[in-house]
Amino acid sequence: MKIQTSSASFLIEKCESESGCIIVSSNSREELYRFFGSLEITETNESFYTYTVSVCKQEFANAMILMVKEIDYSEFSSFSLQTA
Repeated sequence: MKIQTSSASFLIEKCESESGCIIVSSNSREELYRFFGSLEITETNESFYTYTVSVCKQEFANAMILMVKEIDYSEFSSFSLQTA
């Protein structure tokens, strides 16, 4: 799954080595730190998703709640279902 915010892009993938865990990669170390600051963030060799963190599903759910709370819904005032 991909998530795009105004300050970063995130790629969420299943963790093959641990059950109940997912891998979150991003092009922004700062945003990963902001959402998952207590976890170890590692640098990858990927060209776009340069940073990654392994996180349990509950911690990811908490980060998603924070992301949704930060949405500025005033930017959607001209959006209509006809354009979707």
